[in-house]
Amino acid sequence: MVQAEFETKLNRSCLHLYREEHYEEDYQMPMLRQNQLDGLLKVEGCEVEGKARYTYEISGLTSMKNMYENTCIKKQEIEGVITRILEVTETLQRYMLDPNCLVLKPEYIFNKEGQWFFCFFPGMEEDLCKLFHELTEYFVRMLDYEDTEGIFLAYELHKATLQEHYDVELIMKEYKSRESERNKMLKEKKKSVRVKRESKGYDYGRNSSKEKEYENCVSNSDKEKEYKIYGRNSSVENEYKNYGNIFSVADEYDTDSDCSTYDRDEQIHMADTVCEDGVGGWWKSWRKAANGIRRKRWGNWDDLILETDRQEEES
Repeated sequence: MVQAEFETKLNRSCLHLYREEHYEEDYQMPMLRQNQLDGLLKVEGCEVEGKARYTYEISGLTSMKNMYENTCIKKQEIEGVITRILEVTETLQRYMLDPNCLVLKPEYIFNKEGQWFFCFFPGMEEDLCKLFHELTEYFVRMLDYEDTEGIFLAYELHKATLQEHYDVELIMKEYKSRESERNKMLKEKKKSVRVKRESKGYDYGRNSSKEKEYENCVSNSDKEKEYKIYGRNSSVENEYKNYGNIFSVADEYDTDSDCSTYDRDEQIHMADTVCEDGVGGWWKSWRKAANGIRRKRWGNWDDLILETDRQEEES
């Protein structure tokens, strides 16, 4: 357990880390004094009241904990932290310094102008792999749950680091490969939907000529039915707004729905925008959710999360 103390003065801010033993130096502290290593905070050591104390200059820096106290962490930021950790550990090995002395707790990781800085704490007893796994738990807690790829990255890191022996670089390479496959699949799906629409003569652009032609062909009653589902100012839509964006998965997917071809194509398009087919068996749940929206049957977001969890376990 790291004992820490922050000291703030008018012209200086410092972080003190303590170790419950007398201060002694090996080759590492002289190495750090002679070389200012990129990504490490400058450190000075001494003995105070029978304890070893290491002091770090943190003026103008913001801790990771404070940065994400009132906001969420996104995929790009997680990648930035991981990349920086890999760079710093490689530098430590090059200078024959012990990577296990790197402190990876969010309150002791600092940022300045987009760059991350770490504390090197000689004699630290905690294992680096254990600390890194705890950092991935922090990522999961602070996720932006509207950032789909951020969710994939955080959970893949957390799951992989549960193993006794893991390679962070390999984990990141595998994630990048799967991310590329997901993006390719999504592009192909969008292209397929677009081609299908064009083959049916539909064009959903707000000012497109095909849309105007379509509107001129349908009767007033058909228009009224269509606008009940898609109209911007329809009474049905206004009713939906009162409830917010709530999904339902309580209803079974109705394959004999009486909706028109126009309805079904748009319904498929709605589901395509929120889920990728074949990933964790989620497609069925999202499809049911989209169908529930069309049929005005509402439920809780938590129900959808539980349903997709069950789908993932079964797949």
